[in-house]
Amino acid sequence: MDVRNGLEKVESTLEDHPFLCGDVFTESDLRLLPTIIRFDGAYSPLFRAGGAYVRVKDYPNILAWLQRCWDIEGIRSTIDIDDAVSSYYRQLFPLNPGGLQPFPPISEKDIGLK
Repeated sequence: MDVRNGLEKVESTLEDHPFLCGDVFTESDLRLLPTIIRFDGAYSPLFRAGGAYVRVKDYPNILAWLQRCWDIEGIRSTIDIDDAVSSYYRQLFPLNPGGLQPFPPISEKDIGLK
């Protein structure tokens, strides 16, 4: 399954449920969360994941899910968004030989969080 199909499947699933497996936050949500947080800042630009210019912001149900997850007590304190994204620019030399990193750092607002 390609990335765009995966995003569309998640978008469709979240159309009827607040979380991936229904009404409660589960391990499935926890495992998807870092991927979605990194998507706009790292996966889409570095790997062209989902094709050119695909962003999480293009998927309203995923964006609403992301906000719900982000609002769960304890989640914000476990994820450093800037480090989660910028580490890809620092560590993947063949994809970023110049070592260029996005500036300013990636923030909650950049990925659509309030």
